[in-house]
Amino acid sequence: MRRLIVLALAVLALAAPGAAQAAPPRVVASAWVEGTYSLSGVLGYRSVHFTLYADGRLFVPGAEDAHGVWTFDVSRLDRSDIQRLRQALAGAMHDVDFGDVPVADVGYTRVRVIVEGQVVQARINALGMDTGLTDSQREARNRLERIIERATGFAAVPFAAQTYEVRRITRGDPGIQLEWPGPDLPKGDCGTIPAATYAAFPDSYRQGNRYTWRGQQFDLWTRPLMPGQRACPG
Repeated sequence: MRRLIVLALAVLALAAPGAAQAAPPRVVASAWVEGTYSLSGVLGYRSVHFTLYADGRLFVPGAEDAHGVWTFDVSRLDRSDIQRLRQALAGAMHDVDFGDVPVADVGYTRVRVIVEGQVVQARINALGMDTGLTDSQREARNRLERIIERATGFAAVPFAAQTYEVRRITRGDPGIQLEWPGPDLPKGDCGTIPAATYAAFPDSYRQGNRYTWRGQQFDLWTRPLMPGQRACPG
């Protein structure tokens, strides 16, 4: 009987709300650039303007670290700032014609916000340029740019990432035969490592350096991940 009681209590503990794995943090507003004709664009990365979480954490691009890897800064917004930013973004995008600038290879700015359960989003090419646009389209773009600029202007501190993405871009052409001198890398072409492993990277490592390791030659790229951010585009 005692064994049955213990088993029942264990089952109840697993079913309790606190026992379930915490849901990933929810993003309520974000702005980024994609599709640029650049190395980061080819890798499938977004050039982030900002990412706002429901709990008020606001992530913006930070400085490069000692390895040439871009970092994030983070702010903590109060409820009123969160609400104002979300409403301003929604008002600047809802039923708005941003026009289309006749230029290639400069990418699209994507903006997405959730307000009262509704998703409002826009995809604008060549934001910051106005060739061939009407006055109203120019003003719509300028208004959205001003809001994005305000979103990246809050006081912030460096973000200590817990997880890093590591990508190996395989190269078959002859190059510098430099053996990777750091810790073991994830299996496959893309994976994640904890911050402690990234901290063990050699001082000589620079973003995009070419190495050989376990019979393969590759360019090595890393980036910090925001909370809940998925690694490995595609």
